[in-house]
Amino acid sequence: MRLNSFIAGIIPLFILVMLMTACRNREKGETAGRLAGEMHEHEFKRKLEQVNPGLRDPASVIEMIKMTGAMFQDDLVNTLAHESIYLLDSALSALNLGIYTVDIAYLVTYERVEAVDLQLKKARALAENIGAGHLYDHGMFRRYQVAGVPKDTLMMLLKHAAEQLEHDLSRMELMRIYTLFATGEFIEKLHLTTQLLIQADYENEGSYLSLMLLLFHQENSLRQLVSLLDQVRRKEEGERFMAMLSDLQLIFMELNTPDELAGVSTSNITENQIFKDLVEQVARIRNQIIDPVYP
Repeated sequence: MRLNSFIAGIIPLFILVMLMTACRNREKGETAGRLAGEMHEHEFKRKLEQVNPGLRDPASVIEMIKMTGAMFQDDLVNTLAHESIYLLDSALSALNLGIYTVDIAYLVTYERVEAVDLQLKKARALAENIGAGHLYDHGMFRRYQVAGVPKDTLMMLLKHAAEQLEHDLSRMELMRIYTLFATGEFIEKLHLTTQLLIQADYENEGSYLSLMLLLFHQENSLRQLVSLLDQVRRKEEGERFMAMLSDLQLIFMELNTPDELAGVSTSNITENQIFKDLVEQVARIRNQIIDPVYP
């Protein structure tokens, strides 16, 4: 009887100890998991920031483009009236906000006042859709023009908006939304760079060469971006888009082979077939972003 009573008394105590141990182990596991998640997120953001040295400064590439003597081209800016479609999907909103951010920098650099105000209005709507509407004031450029404030001030605000986007989104959506925003910005920079290289002023040899080399150096950035996109996209999402980016990687790799680089110069790059392939592939990818019904 005493043995049975002892067993009967020890069993609840044993169960309590086991439960307490399990709770402690679970807490340790949750803490370790949270720390691991934070470390992964920190590493992810670090890699994302390295995708493009000018990622947080949308004006950097545009200023370099202008230095080549390239004239402004209206048709390089996304003027399609697809905002209502972009607003239906947070991914489309983030991607096209990246497109608009670079377009705004392009328009400001060439002082296209009316177009800047319109694009800022569109950008604000997309930013609101992903929780960052306060970063894009569509009337600020007009107010600065009236007040006689230099355009550099607006450029700084655009840079600040891109920086703050990271901090103002929820942690759950941060990596996904910010990566998509960065993708749109990256593709639009490639688009403007490749298109404007075609009609740049060959007499400004130094600036033209700098722009050409900047384009070549995007191969590693693109590879990093594709890797990050693969981590944040949902199952079976964007298969065609990812395939197009992979094809662009292959073109960059071919363009950057020693034999190709040895034969490319500022005077013949626009006649190079691989460069032409790159221009066409960038245009295809951009069209996939800005035109949801693009075939």
